[in-house]
Amino acid sequence: MLITRMSGGLANQTFQYIFSRYLEETTKSRVFIDNSRFDEFKAHNGHELEYVFPNIKKSLLFSEYFKSDIWREMITKIKTANITVAQQLLRAGMDLTMLVEYRDINSAGKFTGKILRTPPYKYNSAVAKIPGNIYYAGYWINSGWFNAYKDILLKELSFRPINNARNKLFENEICRSQSIGIHIRRGDYIKLNWALPESYYYCVISSLSKQYPNATYFIFSDNIEWCKQNAMPLGFIKKQTIFIEGNYDYKNNYIDLLLMTLCKKLVVGVSSFGYLAAILNEVPGFQAIHTKNIFENDIQKPL
Repeated sequence: MLITRMSGGLANQTFQYIFSRYLEETTKSRVFIDNSRFDEFKAHNGHELEYVFPNIKKSLLFSEYFKSDIWREMITKIKTANITVAQQLLRAGMDLTMLVEYRDINSAGKFTGKILRTPPYKYNSAVAKIPGNIYYAGYWINSGWFNAYKDILLKELSFRPINNARNKLFENEICRSQSIGIHIRRGDYIKLNWALPESYYYCVISSLSKQYPNATYFIFSDNIEWCKQNAMPLGFIKKQTIFIEGNYDYKNNYIDLLLMTLCKKLVVGVSSFGYLAAILNEVPGFQAIHTKNIFENDIQKPL
């Protein structure tokens, strides 16, 4: 049995789905999804992939695999005794090995079985060749998993269409202009000290404005009001900037991601949300701009 733990918001879930599908296509086996994190505590919008991507291959969720009373008991053990699903399977007699990304080592928790480790953000085809029952704990944020089966995944990860007038206007403007998307992650990144400084965006936009004087900048963020208030230090050009707002809720959260996949260029930042948009972007000549290039005079280098 191959099991992938799923957690986090839309982008993280999508990367975990991509990794699961990589395992399925490579091993020719079905992969089960441990979705206990969504029942353990309510965070983000829950498991939302099937709503956002209508053509997605339906996952084999543990919450549907186990009988409802057994699943409730498993969730209770997680909440009251911090006994993860992986550890519960081990105690039930399954010969189970856990493969954990280094960055996500705490996911091993109280797991007492065999634990293997792999670096985060790295594509490593060897992870699909480990024999036996494997529990994969990580986020698997790397384009390699996607590119291995890109044609299949592009079909499965086609978005629910936009159906409201405001976002249709945004969509049309992005498609007809020399559009440059700017993704600015705030939220929990502030407490974690992961947010990029205003000077980063100022430097990027200054460089882009010289190369593309007629570009229109589309600003995507989980705190769009902060972006408006800090427009000058961020380097936004007033007459060429459009703030994408009104989509920060369950039903419309995915639309920002969809719109970013239509931009001709995208400043990715450090968020998996922006990185996913870059991977799914199929606009001819698309280029992603990411942090490591800001000091290299080559910020147009694709991902």
